[in-house]
Amino acid sequence: MVRSMEFRKIQFTGRSSYIISLPKKWIIQNGLDRGDTVPITMNQDGSITIFPKTPKRTGGREVIRISREFSEDMAVRLAISTYIRGYDTIEIDFDDDMPLYKVKVRKTLQSLPGVEIILDEPQRIIAKSLLDEEDVDIKEVLDRIKSIVVSMIGDIELLLKASQEEVRGILKDINDLENELDRFYFMIIRIVNMLLSMNTHHERSGIIQKTFDLVGILFIVRNIERIGDHLIRIAREYEKALNGGISSSDLGFLKEKFMEMMEQVKAQNLSRIDELMTELKVKIEKEKHDKTGEPYIKESYKRTLEYLENIGETIINMAVK
Repeated sequence: MVRSMEFRKIQFTGRSSYIISLPKKWIIQNGLDRGDTVPITMNQDGSITIFPKTPKRTGGREVIRISREFSEDMAVRLAISTYIRGYDTIEIDFDDDMPLYKVKVRKTLQSLPGVEIILDEPQRIIAKSLLDEEDVDIKEVLDRIKSIVVSMIGDIELLLKASQEEVRGILKDINDLENELDRFYFMIIRIVNMLLSMNTHHERSGIIQKTFDLVGILFIVRNIERIGDHLIRIAREYEKALNGGISSSDLGFLKEKFMEMMEQVKAQNLSRIDELMTELKVKIEKEKHDKTGEPYIKESYKRTLEYLENIGETIINMAVK
């Protein structure tokens, strides 16, 4: 579709104001009138976008019908997908009496941030999101995600020197932390989707300055989620880790570099990011050539460093204006 371009003169009014007239047709089409306020965004390329009204998110309602042609895991994935796409009301209808499906879907919905089940019938579940995404600070969520990963690494450090009686409690804690990490991961995806659908980059933390920053946040949290997956793998195979697969100094290095890299999401100090990337590269190369220890554990540890390297590359891309 080819859009016609109009040219309008900039006029000067008063002592310090410049004005430009808006097309009457556009005003009428969008139900605007004299005295109305419209939001304006100044874009990176120097252009200006004028919105016809203040963007408001409308979550809406989505109905998903689950039959036995789907696996239980697919039913869970559909419920999560509906949540992260931004729907406020999620209705799951089951074609038949499917108790195992229903248990998994219910448990999943209850684990999603801000979601409450408001109706639970034999063949139907209705859940509603009470989360106010506009009040969520992305920096605060990222800080919470950072603390979760640091705690997971700390738990693995404890496993390496724990007694047999302590192991069960530590493993339960690290599994709980991983579930919490997933919850915040889904929350971030939902919030980014909301910001994209509203055609606005405004959010409270100030991290989001341009559209790519939203994409960057998605890349970052996806890599953090993968780091969490590998930490769980290491924890569950802690006995192999004890046999030379990973050391306390390895975990200390990962924890330190992860914390420092996460600080750069906001700071975006290119010199410091460059230093961190060099340190990670050296460590990764060392891990590639180290043939001692348990290969399964060594591979998972190396992957965590590579995901952290991916986070650094994304922050660099976000920092380039």
